[in-house]
Amino acid sequence: MSGINEFIIDGNVTKDVELRYTPRGTPVATYTVAVDDVTGSGDDRREDTDYIPVTTYGRQAENDAKYLKKGSGVTVMGKIKSWYKPEQKKGGFNFEAKRVIYRGKPSATPKSVDSAPEDDWLKDYDNAEQQGGHAPRSRS
Repeated sequence: MSGINEFIIDGNVTKDVELRYTPRGTPVATYTVAVDDVTGSGDDRREDTDYIPVTTYGRQAENDAKYLKKGSGVTVMGKIKSWYKPEQKKGGFNFEAKRVIYRGKPSATPKSVDSAPEDDWLKDYDNAEQQGGHAPRSRS
């Protein structure tokens, strides 16, 4: 059985990139991309924003930390990885980038970004990493 596991997102970085290193020294960058979603039209028009957590590794992670800032426009392509910690009955997804395209200079922060609910996923991600969960996966 074969399958497809790819994503493409285009939006703005919600806050400066966080760069860390695995115990083996592999750079790991994490950041959240706000993606606007408009559905319907006229009186039925609805605007929402999704907040997508992104992870990059190695040289890409270092470049992301150097060049992406809060408000930067970015297009990200990659694959989705899941993780689960049975003892805590907790899991989640990591959007691991294969390709990142920087779009211009950092721009003004979208008004909806200041109240972005992106911090909870990063705390869960860090806890899973520290307690031997499946995130992040080293690429060394």
